[in-house]
Amino acid sequence: MKSLKEYLIESKKTYPFKIGVAGDIPDGFNERLRTALEKYSVASLSAGKKTPIQKRPHDFPQLENTEVTYWDVEITYPTTEAILREYLSNVCTLDEANIIVRNPNAKIPEHNNDPDEGSDTYEVMLTKEDMGGVSAQADVGNNRVMELLKELESARKERGENNDGFKAEATKEEPLNTRSAMGS
Repeated sequence: MKSLKEYLIESKKTYPFKIGVAGDIPDGFNERLRTALEKYSVASLSAGKKTPIQKRPHDFPQLENTEVTYWDVEITYPTTEAILREYLSNVCTLDEANIIVRNPNAKIPEHNNDPDEGSDTYEVMLTKEDMGGVSAQADVGNNRVMELLKELESARKERGENNDGFKAEATKEEPLNTRSAMGS
């Protein structure tokens, strides 16, 4: 039978992350990163691997002509990607837009890096007739206002109202002041 100590050693779990920083890395950044990650008990930290300068880096589609440095990290204290990203941004004095923290086992979303690629498949949806073959422009703006006014006019005529908004047939006069306010 195993002792409690053996069970605890076997159950020690690590949490892997991939940290990416876009742009130039300042001198001494690796030591600063390791020191910042000590808060989460670093199990392993790889050396930074730089990618070549890319027109649009995969993890940073908003940036252009930038190189990205990646580190593989395993920590023993549980945390989330968002919390670790914000913490590293604050401690290492990086712009949050230039740092990414993700799970290396998670599926990486595909970005359309070049807006000119696949331009023949792009279709403008505003000019497309989608509402039962009727152009959507007929149902908005001044056209719709005029249509609503016509509908209101026809509804008023069906109820039998005159131009003042009063019913034409309700003109029967009743004698005034024939009942007491106190009751009869």
